[in-house]
Amino acid sequence: MFCASHHATSGIIEDVTVGLEHLARTAYEAHRAANPASLPPWEDSPEQEQQAWKAAVSAVAGQTGVTLADTVPAQSLLLQAGDQQHTFRTGFTAGRQGVLVINDDFASTHHARFRTAHGLWYVEDMGSRNGTWLNGRRIHAPQLLKKGDKVKIGHTVVIVVTT
Repeated sequence: MFCASHHATSGIIEDVTVGLEHLARTAYEAHRAANPASLPPWEDSPEQEQQAWKAAVSAVAGQTGVTLADTVPAQSLLLQAGDQQHTFRTGFTAGRQGVLVINDDFASTHHARFRTAHGLWYVEDMGSRNGTWLNGRRIHAPQLLKKGDKVKIGHTVVIVVTT
């Protein structure tokens, strides 16, 4: 849910609570009505597509002067590091002294940050000496995570089990 607030002409602030998913679904279905043969119903669209529509609705509302406090719950992030699995529900850091401790001489103290935005998980490097790598490529900006991604911190590879 999110709150959409606006000022009425009388100066009274109205708080309207509307489900972000409801607005996204409505926008998607309107778009689908214009392209009926090319898009599946909302229920059959991929989760990532639904998240994109939620982000779009939130952005459009922001452009029209409506203030949104987006509270789309982030899905938990399940990571495999060696023979251990770790579940996270909020953002965290990984490194030799991070929330996700990486016992690796090539990892920095606070090496990488994992965070959520609009219900999706991202990883970013925190200025580490050896960099953070995603699927074999060094990253220089936050990167969206998906199932099966391999995040390399130092010489340690962490696998995304689920997002």
